[in-house]
Amino acid sequence: MKSILRSLGVVAPLTTALPSFSPVSGVTYSVGIPPGSTISASAKGGLYFSITAPTSYQWVGLGIGQQMANAEIFVMYTNGQGNVTISSRNGDQGHVEPTVDSALAAGVTLLQGSGIVGGNMVAYVHCTTCSLDSSATSTSSPWISAWVQGSALNSNSQSQTIAQHGGSDYAQFTFDLSKAALTKDANPFITQSSTGSTSGTGTSTAGTAATGSSSSSSGSSSGSSSSSGSSSSSDSGSSGSSVVSGIVSPKTILKYDEAHGIVMGTTAVVLFPLGAIFMRTVSHPWVHAGIQTLSLVGMIAGLGLGVKLAQYREYVCLPSIFSLAPLAFFSNRWVTKQLFNNTHTIFGVAIIALLLIQPLLGLVHHYMYKRTQGRTSFSHMHIWYGRILMLLAVVNGGLGLQLAANTTGGKTVYIIVSAVMGAAYIASVVFKRKSERMRGGFGRGEKFVRGSGNESVILD
Repeated sequence: MKSILRSLGVVAPLTTALPSFSPVSGVTYSVGIPPGSTISASAKGGLYFSITAPTSYQWVGLGIGQQMANAEIFVMYTNGQGNVTISSRNGDQGHVEPTVDSALAAGVTLLQGSGIVGGNMVAYVHCTTCSLDSSATSTSSPWISAWVQGSALNSNSQSQTIAQHGGSDYAQFTFDLSKAALTKDANPFITQSSTGSTSGTGTSTAGTAATGSSSSSSGSSSGSSSSSGSSSSSDSGSSGSSVVSGIVSPKTILKYDEAHGIVMGTTAVVLFPLGAIFMRTVSHPWVHAGIQTLSLVGMIAGLGLGVKLAQYREYVCLPSIFSLAPLAFFSNRWVTKQLFNNTHTIFGVAIIALLLIQPLLGLVHHYMYKRTQGRTSFSHMHIWYGRILMLLAVVNGGLGLQLAANTTGGKTVYIIVSAVMGAAYIASVVFKRKSERMRGGFGRGEKFVRGSGNESVILD
């Protein structure tokens, strides 16, 4: 029987002693860490892992990290020549198609025994440029996985476009790396023998083909039959691993994404300019104040949604504020490396912080206007401060659309609405000035007739 298996090129992996995880029937992941590896959360190093899945799957992926965002991801699919391709990618901001990571790929090699074996795609991989989200001996090292069933991709391209996985076709889990220690730095998924041979080839992201010979082994991988979201190391086909509870689904994240975008977009592009336009056309300060107050409340609500979204997408990892001293908070690693890790979040937090000052400027402007019967330096400060913040908010909304990888149609609509509202505001300013001149006013320095409403409270 062994000679038959050898002649067919079947190489049985030795995964019984290594941590393995099987989220759905037929799909199995396993991992091993060689002696002397420097791999950790802060350093790259050696790592072995395997991915096995039936050829009925279009692609199957394994990622290192708690979430897709910034994870090191390895995607396996058929190459159309009887073998498999392993594409090394980066999860970027998460929940979009991961992009090829050439630096990661430089240390990725597809090992002997990989290929199409008995109706399964098999990838035995050695990575020397990998890092973890934990120590190399952690009993709960975070990993992710995803899969899509469908027709074969049959591609050697490392940047092959892949379909998005479904809402239930993924898993977040942990490996017990204390059980992943290897006794030697060699392919742990096959045994070497001087008798019998089988050749196999596969394409890695780095373009390295795995070739060589090996005998069949006496070990074999355990079967798998657990459903997505089911738990733990007791599941058939899984050992030294467990499913992470409290998983946030992509659907939930998408809802937060949409809610944040709608609230912030409506506030920045429509409500704030509308409040300023009403000040010019309706000429009633409390209508202006009411709309701009509503806008500010909307901005704060949008910020709350954005912070939650940032947590889900790992743009920010909020610590417990009760465990941080006030002064230590601002020098904390969280602030410098987690919250402020992209332009949109930096810009957004700064704009909203500056907006909180604007109502105070508006109240001072209102008070001084009534005392002097005309505009003062506070008037011009309030007006131009508001205009600048409105413009910055619109720009930051565009950065948000870019960060969320929004559709071209969505970006186009945003640009059109922004342009229309901007033109309407400019038209209201021009119209107001012309009407004042026609009435014999003095432009910006005109005297105020008490009760006419030529004051502004928040934005003008």
